[in-house]
Amino acid sequence: MSGLLDDELVMMDIKKGKYFSLNKVATRVWEIIEEPRTQSEICNALLTEYNVDPDTCNNEVSKLLDEMVKLGLVTKK
Repeated sequence: MSGLLDDELVMMDIKKGKYFSLNKVATRVWEIIEEPRTQSEICNALLTEYNVDPDTCNNEVSKLLDEMVKLGLVTKK
């Protein structure tokens, strides 16, 4: 279950009884990965939308994806 609150996505894992809140950029990443995407594809999309240098984008997206995998929200292939 999920919903938008302002520009942030709030999700509930009913099985675990936990909720997750994603900030604006993480919410945008979540939208991008609704269809399978590589990390490079995610960063390319973000670079067109946000004023960020490629290295910073890549590092931050990597951290975000690792955290999402750790929480069981996504899987990496």
